[in-house]
Amino acid sequence: MRRPKIFPASVLLVTDGSREATIAAEAAVELANGTGSELHVVHVVSTAQEMPYPHPLTKERGEALLEARKLRGLTLLDKRVMWIESLGGKVAGSYYREGKAEDEVIRLGEELEAGLVIVGGRKLGWLERAFADNLPGRLLRRANRPVMVVRDPAAHKPEKASDLRQ
Repeated sequence: MRRPKIFPASVLLVTDGSREATIAAEAAVELANGTGSELHVVHVVSTAQEMPYPHPLTKERGEALLEARKLRGLTLLDKRVMWIESLGGKVAGSYYREGKAEDEVIRLGEELEAGLVIVGGRKLGWLERAFADNLPGRLLRRANRPVMVVRDPAAHKPEKASDLRQ
């Protein structure tokens, strides 16, 4: 009798070049190597217009900035894949997407039938949690597959009970 595989057959790593994404990449490499899972890497460049264009020159400048972001995104993805491979990870595929980040990650996860999505995240304060919307939070709410948010353990030290009394 064959036992079902507990670990995902493929892992999708979301990267954006942040420190949190670097820590998530290290965790993804360790997980993929330890379980024999395929590792896929995605970088999404948001193409959403951030504000209405009141003047035609502003639109042209915005389009030039978007083209620069696209080029930086492609470069970042290539460098991240090379870095992962230097750690001993085997990247089964790298994907560059444009659009709304959570939509593109969810769509790619479905296409790849990824068993796990890994994303870096940082600890948010109560005000940020109340008013800001970040990618890890949106993925946790909307994804139809498991999402692992990796945080930097050194970024937030737990408070001591004695600190709370002061």
